Formats: sequence, C-alpha cells, structure tokens
Amino acid sequence: MQSKKQFVIVLAILIAVLAISVPAFLIVPSAKEEVLVSKFPMQIGEWKGKDLPVEENAYEILETRNLILREYTRGSSKVYLYIIYSQDNRKVSHPPEVCLEGSGITVVKTQKIPLELAGARQIVANKLTVEKAGINNIIVYWYKAGEYYFDNYLKQQMKVALASLQFKRTSGAMIRFSAEILPTAPNKAMEDIKVFVKEASAYFSQIIP
Repeated sequence: MQSKKQFVIVLAILIAVLAISVPAFLIVPSAKEEVLVSKFPMQIGEWKGKDLPVEENAYEILETRNLILREYTRGSSKVYLYIIYSQDNRKVSHPPEVCLEGSGITVVKTQKIPLELAGARQIVANKLTVEKAGINNIIVYWYKAGEYYFDNYLKQQMKVALASLQFKRTSGAMIRFSAEILPTAPNKAMEDIKVFVKEASAYFSQIIP
C-alpha cells in the first residue's frame, strides 16, 4: 500500500515536470517578438514616463530585450514600472525576490493583497516591503498568462505549459510596480501605486495580450 502511494506521488511529479518542460520542444521560438512592451504609453493620464537604463547582463540572464523599466511621475508622486514579456520563453517571468536579494536588497515583509485594475477587475497581487541602505520601498507584482492574472509563479507557468501542450501559444509576463516609502508620508507609496495601477492596467490587454 505504501509503495503504491509513493508510486502515485512520483507519477504526479513526473507529469508536472513534463507539463512544464515538454512545451519547450513543441513550440519553436519566434525569431522576432510580435508584441513589444516598449510600445506601452509614456503618457498615462497625468503620469509622464521616462525609460531607465537596464544593464546588459540583465538582458543576457533574462534571454530577452522585450522589457521596460520606467519612472512615471505625477506632481510629487513617483512610481516605477517594470514589465517583462515573452511570447514563448517562460524563463522571463521569474520571481523577483531572487534578484532583489542577490543585489543586496532585504525583503522585510511579504503579503498577498487585493488590487483593482481598470474596469473594476479585481486581482490578488504580491506586496513586498524592501530595504537597502536605509531606504524603504514597496513593490507590488503579479504574473500574466494570456488573459489570466496570477499571484503565484508556478500557477502561471503551469497555465503556459498546459496551453502549449494543446498547441496553443500563451504569452507570459511579469508586471511590477514600486515606490519609495517616505518617512513623512508612509502610506503615500501604496496609495500612488494603487492609483497608477488602475490607470496603467487599461493598456494591459492591448500591449501585453
């Protein structure tokens, strides 16, 4: 009985691994991405954006240049937007905690939070409170697979993999917002992120389908 149970567990793990790995052989990567996230609007309502530099080794690690890192400002408010997207490379949307800790940033607190997108759509996102050299920031992020949103990396990967097994191409993306926590206004960072998310998300289905 025990051996049968162990066999079932091993079989389930193998199926999960196959579901994730097989699509890499079934789908031929595009020579050129059809969707470019660089087309994401620089002006969103009253928010004005500007591109920030990305180190060359970051492109090499992620195996794509199809990403944006931008600073959006509106009056005294400042929110940073990072989107990485691929039509057929699941590696691009990995959990950001790994990179953050590798760059000397301390993750102080992690939470799951409800978030409202454009059109009153409700999702669950990840919220990180991070610190480096005495400067604190809030990071809010989630994953996208086609029209679906996920707060969990493995769920997104499984969605993309299962779609690939059905010979359907499902794009993958990681969407991240951040803002600095000001000692004089500790709640402002999250408030600014919520406002900007609601406005910026109106372009998600159009720019990162």
